[in-house]
Amino acid sequence: MTLSDLQFDIEKVNHSKASRAHAVNLVVDHLEVIPELVDRAFSDEKNHFKYCWWLEFLNRQHIEVLCPYMEIILEKAQHLTNQSAIRPIAKIIETFVLNNYSKNPNNFVRDMMTSTIKEMMVSRGFEWLIDDQLKVAPRAYSMTSLYHLGKDIDWVHEELKLVIEQNYAHESVAYQARGRMILKKLK
Repeated sequence: MTLSDLQFDIEKVNHSKASRAHAVNLVVDHLEVIPELVDRAFSDEKNHFKYCWWLEFLNRQHIEVLCPYMEIILEKAQHLTNQSAIRPIAKIIETFVLNNYSKNPNNFVRDMMTSTIKEMMVSRGFEWLIDDQLKVAPRAYSMTSLYHLGKDIDWVHEELKLVIEQNYAHESVAYQARGRMILKKLK
């Protein structure tokens, strides 16, 4: 089974509840299409970002299905330039991180969060956090992810604090709000 076999029109994907549910159900019923979905999310296709949205929708409802693909996603994410693609990938990372550091983490997530995966997440997080051309959402997701990942990787909290403090004065109100929240936790 391929994405083409599902006769799903990527042009029709949007953030409506019905569109999200339809996209997620198609994949859950045909998990064998995930590798192709991941490939297309990071392809040169015109609407590759819609495949990133699709991954995010899937991740929100079935977090465990992307666990086997996280290393590939994180590796390919370093080459993303489209903000509409970066935002959902940053959200996926934040979702995994928050789940891993919750009181009751998903067993698949806990097992997937190896030191290699965590370090890749830190790399993507700092890349996006220091990119002042990015909108605030992926940068805010990155702050949260980096804060939690810093519980296991010693140097992260100091570097995160430094980046937030250096950028704070000239950033948006939304960035400042998330920055204040993270800095408060770091004190």
